[in-house]
Amino acid sequence: MKKNALLIILFFVLFLCIFVLNKIFNVNTINYTLNSKYKIKEIHYRDNYYFEVKIKKNIYPFRIYYDLNNQKKVISDILYYKDKNYECILPVFNKVSYTDFMCMKDNIIYDYNAIKTTDIKLDEFVKSAKYYNKSILNNIENFKGNNIIKYNNYNINNIVAITTYNGLQIDKYDLTLFENDVYKNELSIFTGNYYLSANYNSKYEFNEFYLVDLYDKKVEIIKSKYDISFDSYIQGVVDNKIYLYDIDNESQYEIDVNLKLINLISNNKYIKYYSNNKWGKLNKNKANKKVLFNYDSLDNNFTKYDLSIESDNYYYLFENQGIYYKLYRADKNNINIVKSLIDVPTTNISFKDNYLYYVYKDTLYYYSDSALKLEILKNSELEYNNSIKYYIY
Repeated sequence: MKKNALLIILFFVLFLCIFVLNKIFNVNTINYTLNSKYKIKEIHYRDNYYFEVKIKKNIYPFRIYYDLNNQKKVISDILYYKDKNYECILPVFNKVSYTDFMCMKDNIIYDYNAIKTTDIKLDEFVKSAKYYNKSILNNIENFKGNNIIKYNNYNINNIVAITTYNGLQIDKYDLTLFENDVYKNELSIFTGNYYLSANYNSKYEFNEFYLVDLYDKKVEIIKSKYDISFDSYIQGVVDNKIYLYDIDNESQYEIDVNLKLINLISNNKYIKYYSNNKWGKLNKNKANKKVLFNYDSLDNNFTKYDLSIESDNYYYLFENQGIYYKLYRADKNNINIVKSLIDVPTTNISFKDNYLYYVYKDTLYYYSDSALKLEILKNSELEYNNSIKYYIY
């Protein structure tokens, strides 16, 4: 009897664990047909909905990051347009649209905003479209702030931190770290929930780092057993550990921001080097020429592009056009369909959820499927000082 009771309890616990994990990490997959024309696949994840809308042979994959109270079959209508150039859809959620019109041509999806004025009939259709959020077409500039950093009065879903000459600004909150302005802060980096910077209050060598918690804005000091030269550089970050190479002293350090420890990991002929998702060795003669860790990769599924970067739910794909890159995106749930996003001046782009950020000249831009491209922040120093860093979280 006791054995049977124990088995029943274990079975119940196992069932409960599976139920809870399913609620937390996944999701239900639902397939339904709308208006006898649109076949819809709907997957509800913990923080987003994934959809595929199929119209004959064409499939439109997309995600929305909105809380819809765990409802199912949330697409209530689809606005549809087709001519010789494009086929376009706008999913409607209880009389609300969360995306731009998605227009397909040659198996590539475009935001309507990216192709407007190229098709007069399409322009007329969108202009009169019910439930379409036309404010998506307007990037209203209303910058406010001090003389150095100005913010667009637009409510984004993430927090922006940006370095300043005397420390850091977190969501418009100024945090002073240095006694005097530091115009070239090369020994600083964002990772996880933290910002780490060398103590520039010293002159030639230092043995302290400032560690800023980006959420509570508290500052701690991490001390090194060794003096580190300012003629050093940060090689990169792996598993939330920062790797720094001191050229003058030919020493490599590992800084663990979670444990708040600094370890000397090499002062011999070779140092650790990370490239293409694996560790190797690098001769110190090469390290003295400032060799950074190599994270760039090209997924075998996207060999026609120059670079692919993986995020939680997407692959971002770069196509070199000479003076700029065309940026595309493929959802991991359906990599056969790509969406054309925007033209960007660099591959140095930050991703967060369904949003991406990049700098052009003096402006930090924000892109999302619901807001398209917006100017978020202006800082005149961004255009001329590449040691200024920003971070999205």
